[in-house]
Amino acid sequence: HSLCKMAGAVAVAVHRQRAMEQREARKQFMEDQLRMNRYFTKYDKTNEGTLNKDELRALLKDLNDGVEATDDEFNYVFETADKSRTGDLSFGELKIALCTFKTYQRSKPFIDSVMHKYDEHKTGRLEFGDLKKMLTDIGGAEPSDEAVADVLERFGAKAKAKLTSASGGAETASDAQEDGIPTTQTVHAISYWYTHPKAVQDDEEGLERGASNKNQVETAGKSGSVCGGCCTS
Repeated sequence: HSLCKMAGAVAVAVHRQRAMEQREARKQFMEDQLRMNRYFTKYDKTNEGTLNKDELRALLKDLNDGVEATDDEFNYVFETADKSRTGDLSFGELKIALCTFKTYQRSKPFIDSVMHKYDEHKTGRLEFGDLKKMLTDIGGAEPSDEAVADVLERFGAKAKAKLTSASGGAETASDAQEDGIPTTQTVHAISYWYTHPKAVQDDEEGLERGASNKNQVETAGKSGSVCGGCCTS
């Protein structure tokens, strides 16, 4: 009898917990909707029901304590969010943009430390030599030039310029000429390195060091995910 009573109490407690979580989720959803409505009311100057690039820039600047996003940062956020490839952000796409920006901002201390250590020429990008040094340190063994080139091709500025051009955006001369991995792609590049076959090393000490560094990457950028499970704020 006591066992049945205990099981019933547990069931009631679980039901209450789930009900509370559902209420919190509904509350969070409503708060997000109201917040998004306020953003559109304030920043949709053209009253088209979408935000263009200038309007998004203004919003991100206000959310970043008056500091304007760099071109690399802005393009990363906008291209990630513009799923429809229309050049404007809908209500749902703006939520993606803000979540992406928030996740990037949370990763900034880690990214800045990486760039400070490996960006030898202080260009704001990891060039071939910089990237090779970084991958050597996090993997414990020097990677081949082919492996470094593979990462650079996937996450470098030229690759991003090709993606922009393919999606209907304009590829500027500076985009095409500047190569290297920008700050916005640093966590993604490192995460890719850990999951790619070319990153696997036979050196046990290198693997242990790599695992330790991997934990730092996952903490900084949720393994390179777009959103990282955040909500808009």
